[in-house]
Amino acid sequence: MEDIRGTIKSELATGDLRAYIAGNAGSPHPYLETIRIDCLKHKWNFMLTTPDQAAFLYAHAKMINAQKILEIGTYFGHSTLALAAALPNSGRLISLEHNPKFVATAKGHMEAAGFSEQVEIRVGEAPLLLPMLELEHAADSFDLIFVDADKRHFHDYWEASLRLVRKGGVIIFDNALARGEILNEAPDAPDHIAAVRAFNNFVKSDPRVFSYIATLADGMLTAIKL
Repeated sequence: MEDIRGTIKSELATGDLRAYIAGNAGSPHPYLETIRIDCLKHKWNFMLTTPDQAAFLYAHAKMINAQKILEIGTYFGHSTLALAAALPNSGRLISLEHNPKFVATAKGHMEAAGFSEQVEIRVGEAPLLLPMLELEHAADSFDLIFVDADKRHFHDYWEASLRLVRKGGVIIFDNALARGEILNEAPDAPDHIAAVRAFNNFVKSDPRVFSYIATLADGMLTAIKL
C-alpha cells in the first residue's frame, strides 16, 4: 500500500517538511492509512486530521489512561480510530456527526478496523445531541473530549465539554489557528477567524483549565480540566 502520510494537508508545514513530520509520527493503528487513502478521493479531504494529529490524540488518551471518550465531528473516522485504538477492551467512544453519509463511511471503517463494538457514532447536529448526551451520562464521566466541528458553536461545545469531562481530563479543539489565518484582522476577513481568535482568548483566561495550543496541523487547543 502506498504511503501517503505526507500528502494530508497541514497548515503549518508543507512539502518535504510536512512529509518528514508525518513520517516520524507513530501510527496508532495500521488501518488509518486505509482511511487516508479513502478520504483523498473526497473534495473536502483537507478536513481530515493529519497523521501527527492522530498520534497526538492517541498519545494523550494513552497518557491519561482514558476509558471513555467523546468526539464531536467524526468525518471519515480517522481521528475516531486513533482515539479508539488507545482504549482498553472495556473502553468506549461516542462520536457525534451531522452528515449521514460521513456516518455511514465512518461506521464502515470502524467495522473493518475491528472497533464497531467500542465506537458508537450518533447522527445529528451536535448542539441538539449534546443535551441528550448529558442526560444519559453523569457529569465528570468522560476522560477525553475531542472537538473538530462547526466553529460557530465552539462556546457551546466548550461548556458542555467542561461539564462532561472529569478533573484531570483533557479537552482538545482542532483548527485553533483558523486554517493558518488566525492573525488576519483585516475588515474583510471571514467571520470565523475572529470567532476562533475570541474563543482561544476565552479559553486562555478560563480559570477552570490549563491550556495551550499545540502547533501541529492547524493548531490543536489543548486543555486540562483543573
